[in-house]
Amino acid sequence: MNTYNHEISNAIEELEANLSQTARVEDWAKLMGYTCPKKFARSFMRQYEVRPINILTYIRLKSISMQLRKNVMSNFEIARSHGINDEIALNKFVNYHLGCSPSCIKRFGEEQLNRKFEEFNKTSRFGKSGRKIIK
Repeated sequence: MNTYNHEISNAIEELEANLSQTARVEDWAKLMGYTCPKKFARSFMRQYEVRPINILTYIRLKSISMQLRKNVMSNFEIARSHGINDEIALNKFVNYHLGCSPSCIKRFGEEQLNRKFEEFNKTSRFGKSGRKIIK
C-alpha cells in the first residue's frame, strides 16, 4: 500500500503545478511525500519507464521556452522562477540541453522550436514502451 501523500501516477501533474519550487528530483520527491529521492526515482521508473530527471528537464525547458517567447520577464526573472541562479546559468542550461541560447529561442518560429524539442525528446520523452507520457 502506498503511504505517500500523492500517487506516483500524478507525479507529472504535481511537477507542472509546482514547477517554481522544484529544481531537482530531490525537491520533486519531497513534493510527492517521499523522504528518499532514490525510492521516488525507482517508483517513477516503474510507472513511466523513464528517469525523473529527464522529465524534470523537459518540463523545465518547455516552461522556460514558453516564458522566453512571451518576452514579458527578463532572463534573470525567468531563471529565478525555475530555480536557476541567474541568466548566465539559464544560458548554460538551455544551451546544454537544446544547443542554442535563450535569445535564439525568442527568435525561433514554432517549427524550429519544435525541432529542437524533438531532438531532445529522442532520449527522454518516451519510455521503453514508446508510449507518450507528456502532452
